Amino acid sequence: MTERLPVLDKYTGDVIAELPVAGPDQADEAIASATGAVGQLPYQERALALRRAARLLDERRDTVVAQYVAETGFTPADATTELDRTLLVLELCAQEALRLTGEMVPVQAATGHEDSLCFTLRVPVGVVAAITPFNAPLSTVAHKIAPALAAGNAVVLKPAEQTPMSAISLVQALLDAGLPEQLLHLLHGPGETVGDHLVRHPDVRYITFTGSTETGRHIRAVSGLARTHLELGSNAPTLLWRDADLELALPLVARAGYRKAGQVCTSVQRLLVHETIADEVVARLTALVQEITYGDPRAPGTQVGPLIDTEAAERAEGLVGDAVDRGSRLLTGGTRKGALMAPAVLAGLPDAARLASEEAFAPLVAVDTVGSLEEAARKANATRYGLQTGVFCQDLDVALTFTRLLQTGGVMINDTSSCHPDPMPYGGVKDSGQGVEGPRYAVQDMTDARTVLIRHRPRYFS
Repeated sequence: MTERLPVLDKYTGDVIAELPVAGPDQADEAIASATGAVGQLPYQERALALRRAARLLDERRDTVVAQYVAETGFTPADATTELDRTLLVLELCAQEALRLTGEMVPVQAATGHEDSLCFTLRVPVGVVAAITPFNAPLSTVAHKIAPALAAGNAVVLKPAEQTPMSAISLVQALLDAGLPEQLLHLLHGPGETVGDHLVRHPDVRYITFTGSTETGRHIRAVSGLARTHLELGSNAPTLLWRDADLELALPLVARAGYRKAGQVCTSVQRLLVHETIADEVVARLTALVQEITYGDPRAPGTQVGPLIDTEAAERAEGLVGDAVDRGSRLLTGGTRKGALMAPAVLAGLPDAARLASEEAFAPLVAVDTVGSLEEAARKANATRYGLQTGVFCQDLDVALTFTRLLQTGGVMINDTSSCHPDPMPYGGVKDSGQGVEGPRYAVQDMTDARTVLIRHRPRYFS
């Protein structure tokens, strides 16, 4: 009997779907089918399928949003935002499919090739294995499969087992839009079995993964010569310098620290605040967070729903307890009931606290004070991660100096670490991963440069 994967409503705990778990034979069949389809779809048809899929998703908006809320526990507002981002990613990738090109190479500098022509073509890299997380089950899936398809590749997708329904909606829209089924395969199951089989397969030529740093290390170790894009863990800081515009900054922090119950790689986890404004920031942020409504994500006005499961909430509760034991002050929130955690603010974060170095993935912000840019940079860099950092500052020289001191993939000036416009390159350094997302950048990375040289012996006519 085929093993079944139950999908739960993250707030009620009800089973909303049961899906078949793929076995090794099904994974091999999907990869074999995909291998034969690489490069077969013309550029214009790639773009057309992506654009049609965006229209279909938009038409199915109510169903997609309801399904998303059920499987994630996020609010309808979060679901709608992510759906809109997904539509943009599909459109941007459609545009990239129509302008995918190589470059001229100036080989005339080499002796004997004064009259030669040399150029590159961008060709599909091959079969792309896409393994996606639970916390962005629409937009992250789109950021992986849409560039791969725009580049002419074929894709085998394994979404997070907790949130597969959104991926099904996106895949169905692409197939209904006319994408040949050999180009896109969907497999369900645990990462330890289905995902591991994909990343070890010799015919998979590119792996794009978002998830934990530990799993990313495993993928690098077992994937052979396949190219990898890895978007991994984070412990995202945001700096409020002494001249920060608090009217701008604090509402953004209150949003970025708690949306999706803080389960975003770039969620503001640590807030580094200049000592001259620390008391004001703590008081105002605490007041804002106390106004956040949490609970049933379907209830009108709810801003924060449950974490993905009780285990995740218990881990977050332990991180808060550890920080308090080491000297932090819990100013609001932090209580837990099942998978639901009250949005928390902590003040004073000792370097030894786990929150100072680990990723919480929970609705909490820990405020720490700094007295200089050097101290702020030291604290920001004092983790194994380096995804994104925010800095609120009116003095551009200070902001740029801080930018140069950081070890991070992106710096958002006068915005939080969670700022992520979809067209921009997005990726981290250190244990936050390698490579970048963003339609233009992903399409380029999911192709190979094929060099073409033409030795030309010109014939001159009188």
